[in-house]
Amino acid sequence: MKRIILIFCLGIVLCASAFATYDLFGGSLSFSWFDGESLYPEAAAYPFSSSSALHILLLQEGQPRTVKYGGTGSGEYDDMSIYHSGQYADETMYLQLKTGLNIGFLRFSYKHIAETELGFQGSLNTVFQGFGGADNLGFDGVFFFGLNTRIFERVSMRVGYRHYSGHYGDETLLKLSASAGYPIEYTRDNNLLFGISVRPISWARMYADASLPMTNTWMHPAIHIPSWVIKRTNGQPLHTVEAGNEGIPTTAFDESYKAWILNFGAEFRYPVRKLGSLFAGIDVISHQDGQTLHRSGGYDPGNPWEFEYTVAAGIEFEEVSGLGDAKLLVQYHDGRFPLLNFFYHRSSYFGVGFFLST
Repeated sequence: MKRIILIFCLGIVLCASAFATYDLFGGSLSFSWFDGESLYPEAAAYPFSSSSALHILLLQEGQPRTVKYGGTGSGEYDDMSIYHSGQYADETMYLQLKTGLNIGFLRFSYKHIAETELGFQGSLNTVFQGFGGADNLGFDGVFFFGLNTRIFERVSMRVGYRHYSGHYGDETLLKLSASAGYPIEYTRDNNLLFGISVRPISWARMYADASLPMTNTWMHPAIHIPSWVIKRTNGQPLHTVEAGNEGIPTTAFDESYKAWILNFGAEFRYPVRKLGSLFAGIDVISHQDGQTLHRSGGYDPGNPWEFEYTVAAGIEFEEVSGLGDAKLLVQYHDGRFPLLNFFYHRSSYFGVGFFLST
């Protein structure tokens, strides 16, 4: 019993120490082990933001009805149907659930002039049908780990690794169990990410991120993999290896093709007394892999990049004690369906939901 009490008391002390701030060198420099709010704010309108959310989607067009499979002799990806004939073709409601966090570790601050920390952002994202048996289409894991820096509490910068990993839901795979081959997945294992966020005035923020694959990494599908990426385990060109696995021919990529992902946008807030703020935001994502048209033989350096657009507006409530910022938002999205493995489905939808971010 004494041991249990001792462990319990030690846990309390350690937790208190983790959240404490320590002043160094007469108070000009401070240090904290952990902070529940990162120095780099997450974008509310970004479809894969590291926030927790309950989001109802009302699809306008682009219902995801097929899954791409590796080629079975045709040299092209095969589209396998999730549904029988026209089943559920007129249904438009989906439910998106996310859980996420955006936190900092080992933070050093100099008189609130300059601050730096190890930052971690992570989220799990999933989408269910809002019809039939409410089947799960899939789920994603997205995270960032790296260095965050903030200057004069106005400019934030980050550099580190961002991971994207798409997974199909069990119920979706069950519907496809009779299909030959295996479904194509979207993976970016540890892209190198650079980001900057600027708040020139209290009610406005602008941000931009850029990420690209590392030379020695893991990616899917083959049609997106630049020719200079190599497989970790054997040093061979990953595009060649995965193209063989997926049953499609290799692509002769131009040197300009890097599989860049660019993300930029802006947010605006108007304070409302005793409520919080009125919020509006716009987010734009640009995918260089859109030049491939997501099909064998589709790549051309003259093809345009693929763009996604999201606009959001709503209410940002005063900070919920211990939980972070809460928002009630209405959104419109024109771009990829919000599951990584459905990157080839261009969709548009209205959404309404409750978002919680640290």
